[in-house]
Amino acid sequence: MDMLAIQSAVGDSEVKLGPNTPDINPKDATKLPSSFIPKVQNESAQISYRFKSSGSGLFHCTLTGLVFDLTREAELLYKIIQWDESILHQAGKMAAGPLFDIKCCEDAVRQLHFPHCETQKALLSDGLLSVVHFTDDTMSFIKPLKITDTHVVIKTPHFSAFGPVVDLDSAEPVKGQILLFLRPPNCKKETQNLNVLLLPRNIPLDQVSRQHQGSHFILVPSACNLIKNQTYTVHCPVACKIQPKRAELDMGFGPNYPPTFVICFPMNTEEITLTLRDQTDAEVWEHEVDLTDHLPFSADGRISAQEIMVMLLDILKDLSDDVFSDFKWHLKIKEWNDMPPIKESDLFEAKRTTTVDLMVQKYQITGAVQLQRSSFMEPGEVPWDTGEGAEEAVHGFMPESSTS
Repeated sequence: MDMLAIQSAVGDSEVKLGPNTPDINPKDATKLPSSFIPKVQNESAQISYRFKSSGSGLFHCTLTGLVFDLTREAELLYKIIQWDESILHQAGKMAAGPLFDIKCCEDAVRQLHFPHCETQKALLSDGLLSVVHFTDDTMSFIKPLKITDTHVVIKTPHFSAFGPVVDLDSAEPVKGQILLFLRPPNCKKETQNLNVLLLPRNIPLDQVSRQHQGSHFILVPSACNLIKNQTYTVHCPVACKIQPKRAELDMGFGPNYPPTFVICFPMNTEEITLTLRDQTDAEVWEHEVDLTDHLPFSADGRISAQEIMVMLLDILKDLSDDVFSDFKWHLKIKEWNDMPPIKESDLFEAKRTTTVDLMVQKYQITGAVQLQRSSFMEPGEVPWDTGEGAEEAVHGFMPESSTS
């Protein structure tokens, strides 16, 4: 694509800040999205997703965060492709999320909801966030129907590539995530390396983890606010070496996710303290990291996202009605991982199955597990019987690498 005609914005709906959960069509105001786990396929080292709906409704992809508003039964094929940053910059824009190539029958989709990483403060800037739409030789900017805390919602034109964008000169903080991958030890040098990735929060963990399959994922609270083009330093008292000394937030949105920092420390280290500081030396994020509590990225014994959701449901089924009611009360009042609580109206009559869907829609698979653990568990304590092997599974997991 050499030269693109930049067309005017599509649609004339007013952009409004909405609720914390993905927005819904006014005709379905009482309906919550149904979470689904797509079939994942590897095509020439590129990941693609497939989902076939059973009918109309709102459908939330647990791996990518996309929400599809469907009018009928349909099959969706979608994947993340690489942005051409130079073309965006010519239009005074920069990427604000992954670029999705989506294929579906055009009359089957009313709206698309794209996850964004903008903070509440940034969303108050009128016209900051929009969605770009690429066709064969043109690109157009679609004015959102609505913007929520988590998603930007558009009416669907004909299908091609879509992605959220913001003004190029935007310097507002974004919702970020810090991901940790522990590499196998170097027995000769008796050292071990930890890869630290600073990324926008709307980059799917599923995409990142596939590039670090020789490592162990360390599940820690990852949320923090980060600023584009600002440099950061990471500190670890027991580290032998940290490289580089300073680095910027990576706003490239893939397809490659190299480590932002690499921390080298003695091989038998079991716990470290990690601190992220900005260029003014202010603390942005800190966490005690248990290096023994991890999940190996291998095909053997990996637990699928579907199995994790079933485990979360089984745990809630084991709770008495009173304890389950208390758990929902915590969900509606507790701000977790720098994200607002689930709305009380959604939880009021929610059954156990709906509660699992709400947690996954709001916090994704990893966040739902962390939230459920933190609500009931003290370190080393399990207040209910999860069954043989279940506790171990819920403490460490990742979506399976491929589904045929």
